[in-house]
Amino acid sequence: MNGGTFTPGTEKKRPGIYFNFKTTAEQRITLGDRGTVALPLVMSWGEPKTFISISNMEDLNKKVGLNIDDKSLLLFREAKKKAQTVLLYRLNEGEPAKAEIAENFVVTANYGGQKGNEITVQVAENVLDSTKRDVITYLGTDIVDKQIVTDVKDLVKNKYVQFSGEGEAVITAGVALSGGKNGVASVADYTAFLEAAETEYFDVIALPVDNSEQLKATFSSFIERLRDKQGRKVQGVVANYAADQEGIINVTSGVVLEDGTELTPAQTTAWVAGASAGANFNQSLTFVEYEGAVDTLERLDNDQVEYRLSQGEFLFTFDARDRTVSVEKDINSLTSFTVEKNQQMAKNKIIRVLDAINNDLTFELKNLIKLRKANGNDIPASDDGVQLVKTLITQYLTQLQDGSGITGFNSETDIVIGLNEDRDGFMIDLAVQPVDAAEKFYFNVEVK
Repeated sequence: MNGGTFTPGTEKKRPGIYFNFKTTAEQRITLGDRGTVALPLVMSWGEPKTFISISNMEDLNKKVGLNIDDKSLLLFREAKKKAQTVLLYRLNEGEPAKAEIAENFVVTANYGGQKGNEITVQVAENVLDSTKRDVITYLGTDIVDKQIVTDVKDLVKNKYVQFSGEGEAVITAGVALSGGKNGVASVADYTAFLEAAETEYFDVIALPVDNSEQLKATFSSFIERLRDKQGRKVQGVVANYAADQEGIINVTSGVVLEDGTELTPAQTTAWVAGASAGANFNQSLTFVEYEGAVDTLERLDNDQVEYRLSQGEFLFTFDARDRTVSVEKDINSLTSFTVEKNQQMAKNKIIRVLDAINNDLTFELKNLIKLRKANGNDIPASDDGVQLVKTLITQYLTQLQDGSGITGFNSETDIVIGLNEDRDGFMIDLAVQPVDAAEKFYFNVEVK
């Protein structure tokens, strides 16, 4: 089902659900839900060019074949600190490690990457039948596969390696695979990532690179297209790119981790994307601590912070007293304000509520359409249909208000529904007032 935004007075050609959000003099707008972050990485192992959903560490080893402490998963670890689910995408194919145990026996890693160099294959005489061989695959010191065969051709591919050749397997104490390389990711690899992401579900997507302005522009256009043309209210996180749109968070701060690892602004996009995805519609990231960070790469004075905030930059602040690093202000890159997009729209908490209303109402209306179809009915383009849709929206916005997402909601005055000009759909006007986060505290102190 199609979605997106619409221009008043212009009829859409495709059936679908269309929204047009704007701010009014009374600051009446809305917010959204989170949970899943899409993250592209250059990895040392795993299937390339595909998304793998990781919700827990067991999934990581089972689905990817890597442990959480693998060096190539640094940004995954940062994203997972706050995100519920990471859609992991391996950008690189790399070179697979290989080993020639004998002229008739070759072992090749299933995937390219340096992890393949940690694989060893051992061939031993079977203790019960001397005509058979135990072929054991190790990852480091762990046995990950064992097969008993009489001929090399009987060996089957396991989780880590595949075998080729035929004849008797030569006994060996262990042969290590070598030649595995990660390779690098090109602009084309990142472009393929964005193309693949278009058909995936996520709330926030990160672009952890800082060496291509062209790629950043493509990324910004990608987010704008998803939000405005397809009605998918997602956000993107990128480094050092003034996109001037509410869908892009522009990270310009780096941090230092407890073990001394320095993360550039491009690398910290992973944490920001994970934290943004994991934040509820009624939660701001302002003042939220960056777990595991002990300093910022660049310490800014007050004037520098104020200026860079005015430029729509997402910053981290170092607290010298507590020795912690936290988010200075949860904002996006929007800096050109209009009557329809005022300064409220630069706050990610406001955008999360707006996006929740868009995404959730789209989801609920689709479900209502499916339910009616399953019962042999459509939503009638009549007064009965108007009442049906209004009831659904009222129930949703009431729940949103109960969760402190919006305030002052009145279903009688804040929802106006009528038939469109072609009388085959509805025009729905919503007026909603989001609840902002308390970020500034003023005290009058009297000294006696």
